[in-house]
Amino acid sequence: MILNPDKSNSVLFATTQRAQLLPNQVSINISGVSIPLSNHVKILGAVLDPRITLSEHIKTVSKLCFYRIRALRHIRGSLDHLTIRTIAATLVSTRLDYANSILYGIPAKHISRLQHTQNTLERVVTGKRYTDSSPSILKELHWLPVDARVKFKIATLTFKALNTGNPPYLASLLHRHTPYRTLRSASANLLSVTRFWYSWFPYSCSYHLE
Repeated sequence: MILNPDKSNSVLFATTQRAQLLPNQVSINISGVSIPLSNHVKILGAVLDPRITLSEHIKTVSKLCFYRIRALRHIRGSLDHLTIRTIAATLVSTRLDYANSILYGIPAKHISRLQHTQNTLERVVTGKRYTDSSPSILKELHWLPVDARVKFKIATLTFKALNTGNPPYLASLLHRHTPYRTLRSASANLLSVTRFWYSWFPYSCSYHLE
């Protein structure tokens, strides 16, 4: 098997300060094959950029969602409310929710862009005007806003990992907080925050073998 450079991507992950200390590279060498560095790579549906700002990921998600929203708007008049709501949840809401746990803690401007996408979807589903309040429409549809959906996803994954042990790679990272002496927080189901040092490895590669 040999590495196919035409189907391979590489990216250098580093903070702005760390990147300034690294040599100016345009490619990396893997088994004698030179792979050029890219501005972003797609891994399991998530688009990652060198600074991990997720800006490219947000653009990609928004673009795909608006494409489906425009198609949905064209057939809106031929569908009843239940059907249009089901299609919207299947085609658009699931895309907003996919891998959204990685969005926790990103800048508010990125969340606002996704929220604008969801607000457009809710108005297509309900037929409401843009002057109507978005939070009230979301409440009517029983939809959580984008930032709440991100937190709900993380809370759901954490609950399942703690109570079922699955997936093991997440469950092994979670440890319940055990205070050194009797405190009221002992019964609060808190998690301990582990502090650790790790070796920094700057490269992430996506490659194909032939």
